[in-house]
Amino acid sequence: MTPALSFRNVSCRFDGADVVDGVSFDIQAGEIICLLGPSGCGKTTSLRLAAGMEVPSGGEIYLAGECVSTPQDVAPPEARGIGFLFQDFALFPHLSVYENVTFGLGHLPKEEQKARALELLNAVGLSGFASKYPNILSGGEQQRAALARAMAAKPKLVLMDEPFSNLDPQLRDQMRDLTLRLLRENGAAGLIVTHDAADALRMADRIAVQNKGQILQMDTPEAIYQNPVDLHVAAMFGPLNIMADAQTGGQIGVRPSDMALHGQAEDFSVDGDVQNVRAIGPDWLCDMALSDGVLWQALVRGGERPENGLNKFFVPRARLMLFKTQ
Repeated sequence: MTPALSFRNVSCRFDGADVVDGVSFDIQAGEIICLLGPSGCGKTTSLRLAAGMEVPSGGEIYLAGECVSTPQDVAPPEARGIGFLFQDFALFPHLSVYENVTFGLGHLPKEEQKARALELLNAVGLSGFASKYPNILSGGEQQRAALARAMAAKPKLVLMDEPFSNLDPQLRDQMRDLTLRLLRENGAAGLIVTHDAADALRMADRIAVQNKGQILQMDTPEAIYQNPVDLHVAAMFGPLNIMADAQTGGQIGVRPSDMALHGQAEDFSVDGDVQNVRAIGPDWLCDMALSDGVLWQALVRGGERPENGLNKFFVPRARLMLFKTQ
């Protein structure tokens, strides 16, 4: 099957520095990929390259098997047949919600434009908002309108740049689920750029962790969370406790949420002097010091409040992460 989007050894250089450095990946038809990484890692430039907004310094980009970007020739965004969903929503303020949604449907008869727009506005919960203007919409309503506009022309690929970062947590969860549902229903592939691991874990079929312009690891959410290739990848998914591994000379990584006050004899265990305990919903976040003074945290799931003082914590061996010293 021909991929919806392919990067082939793509680089992009600004001021003599490779912002994107030899990146290769495929997005299959209907697949959702998240580019995950910190600010400045090259993920937004990668998305802009896919959109035709930047010229690659090297490599090739393909849409549905057609080469659309080389250092010598770049097809413009409007010729690529892709949808866009941005952090700032990017709605046209002088157009109504209906006019925003139908903006890219000029090639269709008016009745077909109307049917598609009303179908999408109903799907995103804005059926009564067609005549309203963006300035009177809430943030969540603007994002729903922007999503409807992105899907209006039935694109085979939708590019999303930090699409949920301006929403409060409850709306963010709703919009993740709604976006994923519409992508699935329309059979569209998606490339989501985000620094938020929750976006990636909740939405992606595969996650690509990017740093310093390169893809460090690309895998399913479960595989990349449980088996990160290095500390940088592991740290993208939340806090880590680190200690030296005397046997290998490397490092052991432990997620606070994998630690418990009870375990099996074969589990990894560590003694910690608990100095502070805070309630995090039904769970308990424990700040502790190991015997060598290294500070760790444990997120103890449910149960009674852990006591201050010396405690033994257990971690299943399968949850330990072993890294070479960097």
